[in-house]
Amino acid sequence: MAAQTKQGLFHESSKYLVGGVSASTRLNKALQEPFFMSHGDGSKVYDVEGREYVDLCTSHGASFLGHNNPRIKEAVARALDMGIICSGETEYQTQLAKKICEMVPSAELVRFASSGTEATMYAIRTARSYTGKEKIVKFEGHFHGIHDYATWSFAPPLDKAGPEEQPIPFVQTSGVPDAIKNLVIPLPFNNLDVLEKTIKARKDEIAAVILEPICYNCGCLKPRPGYLEALRELTRDNDIVLIFDEVLSGFRMAPGCAQEYLGITPDLTTLAKAVAGGVPLSVFCGKREIMEQVRPAGPAEHSGTYNAHLIAIMAGIAALDQISAPGFYDHIYEVGNHLYDGIEEIVGRLGLPVRLQHLGARFSMFFGMDPNVEVINYRQSLGHDVNLMLNFLRAAVENGVYFHDYGGRPAHHGFSSAHTIADMDRALEGIDAAMQTLV
Repeated sequence: MAAQTKQGLFHESSKYLVGGVSASTRLNKALQEPFFMSHGDGSKVYDVEGREYVDLCTSHGASFLGHNNPRIKEAVARALDMGIICSGETEYQTQLAKKICEMVPSAELVRFASSGTEATMYAIRTARSYTGKEKIVKFEGHFHGIHDYATWSFAPPLDKAGPEEQPIPFVQTSGVPDAIKNLVIPLPFNNLDVLEKTIKARKDEIAAVILEPICYNCGCLKPRPGYLEALRELTRDNDIVLIFDEVLSGFRMAPGCAQEYLGITPDLTTLAKAVAGGVPLSVFCGKREIMEQVRPAGPAEHSGTYNAHLIAIMAGIAALDQISAPGFYDHIYEVGNHLYDGIEEIVGRLGLPVRLQHLGARFSMFFGMDPNVEVINYRQSLGHDVNLMLNFLRAAVENGVYFHDYGGRPAHHGFSSAHTIADMDRALEGIDAAMQTLV
C-alpha cells in the first residue's frame, strides 16, 4: 500500500467526517489540519508520513501511562477473552470501585460512565436531587464537558462576559436552550469576596458549586491560599454540594488527585482521562449520603448499556495499580522538574515573554506575558498572545515535539510516566529550536 500523506488523508476524511475530524478540537489550529497518527509507543507518537515526535499532548492527558502500555494491553486482552461483556456486572467493577475509594479522599461510593461529560452531568444531577435546589455555580475558564448545563463561560469573549465581579452566562455552543442560562451562575475564580457574597445571597437557589481544583484547562491556574478552604466552609454551611471536577487533574500530582495534594475534600468528584490509561471510562463518586440519591438506592437516574464496560474496567484496575505503586510520583516529579527547569532556562536565555505554570505531569505556557507574574484567573489569561503561541506550536512540531492547540485558547500540555530524562532532553532541543524562531 502506498504511503499516505497528511494532506491526502485530510482531503479524504473531509468527504465523510464533519470538518474532516471526529471531535471539534482535533483540528489543530497551529497546523491548520488534524495531526494524523499512525501509532504511538511509550513517550512517542508517529505521524502517517513516518516522523517521530516526543508527545507532550498525551491524548489531552488520557495517555498518562504512555502509549502501548503493556499492562493496559494485557488487561484489555483479558477482557476480550471474557467475551466483550457489557451491560452486566462482574467482580471487577467492585474491585475498581474499591480501589478508587481507597485512593481518592472523597470517594465513599462510586458509579462509572464513559466520558467526562457524562460524569459531570450525573454529578450535577445527583447534587440537585440531594439538595432539592437547581442552580449551579461554575467559574470562568473552567471546563466541565459539553452537556447543556456545563457548556457555559469556559471561554467567553470579554465583550460578552459582562462585568468581572458579576459575569453574564455565555453559552459556548449553539443548540442549547436559552432558558438554561437561568440555572448557571458563572463567577471569577480566586475572587473570594465575590464568592462569599454570591453564596450568602443565593444559598437557597444553589445546589452545587463545580470547579477544577487545579484549572489545567485554563492554563494550570492554582487556587490562591485560603480560597478552597473558604469555599469548602461556605458550601458546607449553606447546604451546597461541592463538586471537584478532576477529569483532567485526577492523578496528575498525587494518587489521591488534586484533593489529596491540596488537602481539601469535596462532596463529589468526577474522574476520567487518566483513570483507565486511555481507555474510555469516567467516574462520579463521593459521600455515601449524597451518592445514595442515585437509583436504585434513590430517585436520581444513572444508567447506560456501556457504563462500566469490562474492557475499560480491566484497564482501570491495571492503570490504578501502576499509579499507586511505590516510586511512581518520584519519577513524575523528577522528569517534570527536568522539563520545567529546561523550559525556564530557554525562556530566560532568549529573553522571551513566556509564563510557565505547572503542577505534576501537566503544564501551560502563556506567550506574550511576564514570566514572573502568576496567572490566577480566566480574564488575566486572555492577555496571552495567540499568534505567538501558534507560531511556537507549529515550530515545535516541525522540530519533532508534538503540542496540541485548543482553538487559540491558553493550552494545557503534559507528559506520561513513560517519558524519561532522555525524552525530555530531546523535547527541550525541539522546544529551544522552536523558541528561537520567536526571537
